[in-house]
Amino acid sequence: MLFNVSADLSLERIQAQTDIDRQVRLARMLFITVIPGQEAVYALKLREAELIAADPRQGGTVPEGETPHITAEAAEDGVSRFEKAAEILTRDQHWKVGSRMIEALRRSANAALAAAKTAPEIRAAAEIDWRAVRAFAQA
Repeated sequence: MLFNVSADLSLERIQAQTDIDRQVRLARMLFITVIPGQEAVYALKLREAELIAADPRQGGTVPEGETPHITAEAAEDGVSRFEKAAEILTRDQHWKVGSRMIEALRRSANAALAAAKTAPEIRAAAEIDWRAVRAFAQA
């Protein structure tokens, strides 16, 4: 029986890339909600938080109509719009650091996958150590 080693490695690569992509998605979920449209909501909340944070009166001169997401959430949580803005800005900064960590691991795994010449090397490329990302996400 003859085997097409090249074809077998192609399948291994596809499986490894799929596994890397799945792991990256799960890692992102430690920080953000990854459903369609949620990124747009995060962007709106961030814009509102930046408006409030930039106001010398801690959002006191920013009309509530310009910050509908933060206004609603702050009321629901029983905090000021400024406190809610600070929370959103803090979460955004946490996500940005986590995202950089995730992207570094993703790029490294993809580089290892591209350089892999054998099936064991291809499978090893998809074995990503996420411990630091998980620890940071919980911090």
